[in-house]
Amino acid sequence: MSRKRLTYIPVLAGVLAALDSPLASRADSGFVAPLDEVPLTNALATGARAAGMGFVSMAVADDATAITSNPAAMARLNRIELSGGFRRGSLGIDGEMSGSEFVSDLSGTDLSSLRFAYPFPTFRGSLVLGFSAERIYDFAGDRLAAYDGEIEWDEHPHVDGPDSIGVWHNEEDYVSDGGITALSVACALEVSPTVSLGVALSYLVGEYSRGFVWDVYDDLDLSETYNEVHLQERSEADITGFRGTIGGLFYVMEGLSVGVAVDTPTGVTFDGTRWDYARMVMPDSTTVGEGSEFFSDKVTLPFAFRAGVAYAPADFIVVGADLSYSDWSEMDYAGRITETEEGAGLLQRRAFYDEKVGYGVGAELTVPSWPLRIRGGYAYRPIVYNGLDVTTDRYYFTLGAGILIDTVLAIDVAWMQGGYERVDTDPRYAYVESVDDSGL
Repeated sequence: MSRKRLTYIPVLAGVLAALDSPLASRADSGFVAPLDEVPLTNALATGARAAGMGFVSMAVADDATAITSNPAAMARLNRIELSGGFRRGSLGIDGEMSGSEFVSDLSGTDLSSLRFAYPFPTFRGSLVLGFSAERIYDFAGDRLAAYDGEIEWDEHPHVDGPDSIGVWHNEEDYVSDGGITALSVACALEVSPTVSLGVALSYLVGEYSRGFVWDVYDDLDLSETYNEVHLQERSEADITGFRGTIGGLFYVMEGLSVGVAVDTPTGVTFDGTRWDYARMVMPDSTTVGEGSEFFSDKVTLPFAFRAGVAYAPADFIVVGADLSYSDWSEMDYAGRITETEEGAGLLQRRAFYDEKVGYGVGAELTVPSWPLRIRGGYAYRPIVYNGLDVTTDRYYFTLGAGILIDTVLAIDVAWMQGGYERVDTDPRYAYVESVDDSGL
């Protein structure tokens, strides 16, 4: 990350009004949060049963949650299913910026899913049609930091001479909100006693808002002309997109099954308005600039390949494991989505993403003589953005339980606890970000 540079000129009022100064262009390159990180690389877990088993679902799923994980597993259904879910999430964000700590605690409860599956009567095999609405991304974030940092500025730009450098007081605030819901239709067909195939099509809809504020104060009276600068950027967008999933489920032997699925490249479009505001306070006057623009930005996520295995050595226990792979450097961009460096362009953005492999392992135990199932698991879901150095990659420990009531009603709950830590090793910023993520 480069040093923040403030460049002021005598006709700043006109420049800020057009929001075309280096000062304004650096407003969305804050250090409290990496604003150039695309918020579409960590989807939420599907279903309470899978969440309790370390997010394992590819070969384990036997209900309508298969619509968004492995649609082929829907072929296991033999009765009509109507289900829904709630999610309560808690996000603790804390860290350090240039010796100053920042702490945020977020929590929220929402209706996470509604699903319906209908198995058609068949003479042999099975044919199942399913519909679902499921929240697959959450964009909640809140980071606020205050610190004393080095600023470079041009006190007299029309006079030859070196730039001025000094320590000014900085305050940065980054808040994001919104999410994406997948409206899906899926079909599963048992083509033989050992093979099931499925396909799902999803229409993505949601909203995304992002606000960034950067305040700079000349507390040490380093400047002869400028006292403080306030920069603010806010974006609000409606989100649409499409995704396709093809899945297969194979019964290898008694008690052993293997599931595979491929997610097609997913196009996600952000249509909205970006608003910018800048204010500079001088000893005898205040200059304000403001502007807004409509935008239409698009991100195309790469292919996602997933596979899983489930094994039931006895009627009362199931163990499973899932594996996922994506080459995130293949993401495509269109529009003014984000910039990592001024003028860096699209190739620079792609350089901040790598191919990654994630996995999950879990088990489920049915209590003898009780309609109760107990679950546990572990999941590794790597951070794909490498603009910051990851010291502890994203992980989760999970627990869950399910109970069957009167053979027609099942209640499942899951709990997960995890997080990650990453840093900017540049000694000028000494940035550390630690995130605790838990949910029920």
